[in-house]
Amino acid sequence: MPSDTMGLGRWINRKRHNRGFGIQSPSAFFFITQVLKERRAYYAYAQLDRIAGRARKRHLRELFRIANYLQPANSISVGAADAACAMLLAKPSVQHYAFLHSTGVKSEAKSLLDSNGCHVIDDMEQFNSIIKEVDIVGMLYIDATEETMSLVQAAMPHTNAKSVIVIAGIHRNKKIRELWQQIVNDTTTVITYDMYSYGLLFFDKERKKQHYTLKR
Repeated sequence: MPSDTMGLGRWINRKRHNRGFGIQSPSAFFFITQVLKERRAYYAYAQLDRIAGRARKRHLRELFRIANYLQPANSISVGAADAACAMLLAKPSVQHYAFLHSTGVKSEAKSLLDSNGCHVIDDMEQFNSIIKEVDIVGMLYIDATEETMSLVQAAMPHTNAKSVIVIAGIHRNKKIRELWQQIVNDTTTVITYDMYSYGLLFFDKERKKQHYTLKR
């Protein structure tokens, strides 16, 4: 258990929210207990686990469940081929885009993306063009870097109540933690989740602004 006061507060908050305790919103309670913390097996797990490897297995299963639940109109992955695969396996029938470096992409991931017509984006200019082309972002995954804020700012005007942005590595270092907090505090974001290893942003203006902190 954390010894410092702020750390203790964060630990209690994560402990309470992890199983839905203290959550007033029925939709948030359902999302946490039946999607983020779902324990049943899914048809795509075997293929996804081969792509993920041990270190990313849990993360990609959660990402798959989120995409499977939300059924986004399109998906875009920045910096992670395996995340693009997770979203594609959840809903293969929509347009998928991956902003990737070609190095480090597993052959099975590349084969899956290629065979399902995933469009590979090469630079920020193409990213901006794709955002404008899709008009409304369905599901956007970003592997956090110092460019995260630019990517999020480009995408947020193209979100609606059904959009979600996933930012991985939000506690990777001090600068990224500060960027994450700026994004959470932004008036454009409405419902936000801190899963420690990644964060979720929702934009439903009909709901009250709320932040949830869950332990992994």
